Amino acid sequence: MTPDTVQAPPSPTIADIGNAIRVLDGEPAKRVRDLMNAIFEQAGSPQNQVDWSDPDRWIDARLAGELQTLARKIWEGSGKTINPRYLYGHHSYIHRLKLLDNVDGNYRLSERGRRFLAGDDELAREPVALRSSKRGPTRPPESPWEG
Repeated sequence: MTPDTVQAPPSPTIADIGNAIRVLDGEPAKRVRDLMNAIFEQAGSPQNQVDWSDPDRWIDARLAGELQTLARKIWEGSGKTINPRYLYGHHSYIHRLKLLDNVDGNYRLSERGRRFLAGDDELAREPVALRSSKRGPTRPPESPWEG
């Protein structure tokens, strides 16, 4: 990757969204937003790129206290599949699909979230529809749980 190239993270998979729901359930919503903001503030620029490829190293180097603890929980609690640097994409899907509710300032699994985690095909197709609406029409996979 050249210094003037910025690589966009891939869209979260159905499995990654499920992992994010499980990890964020019970977390204070403000802390999750604070984590995303703290990471964004350190994101760098095309001229001054920051390496986010190794969460085992950057979490401890760039975050402290509760934000470091939350980032580590996201990384390790997802089986090291969700790099907290790119949590915003997962958070956006969860918010738009209403998979977690904000109850007294804390994220709680919603009824839609329960259905999503149980494999509800209709809910599982919604992330595909959201991605398609941004890029134009595409044909969804036969089973949304396969990709």
